[in-house]
Amino acid sequence: MFAARGHFEVTRAIGEAMKNTAQSYVERDKCPLYTAIQVMEGRWKPMILHRLNQGALGLGELRRSMAGVTTKVLRQQLRQLESDDLVVRGTTAEPGIRVRYQVTPHGRTLGPVLECLWTWGVIHLSHKQSLREGLDSRFSSG
Repeated sequence: MFAARGHFEVTRAIGEAMKNTAQSYVERDKCPLYTAIQVMEGRWKPMILHRLNQGALGLGELRRSMAGVTTKVLRQQLRQLESDDLVVRGTTAEPGIRVRYQVTPHGRTLGPVLECLWTWGVIHLSHKQSLREGLDSRFSSG
């Protein structure tokens, strides 16, 4: 019923699977769409960029403007945005050294992309609401 496989055949099959997986990672890492999504990946990154597009903010100001985010997570996401050259961290010459975050020129290039995503999100939310209302009316009439 089942053919016995030799050790070499199993090892070769595993090696081929690993090779294919490695190739898919290489392909994925070169994909512009995947790269763009990866840069924006994170619960708070779009909101951070939205706030900073309105002007430079300190960590505390940013945290207070975003209900629910912890300081730890906010710092992590700001560091990731910094490493992708979307946000820059600088100090001001005000009394007492203050750290401020602002969007870089490269980060500003995301503006039109975020606006398109916002528009699509509004449409999608409306679509989901229509689906819910349609389901509600089907169950309430029957």
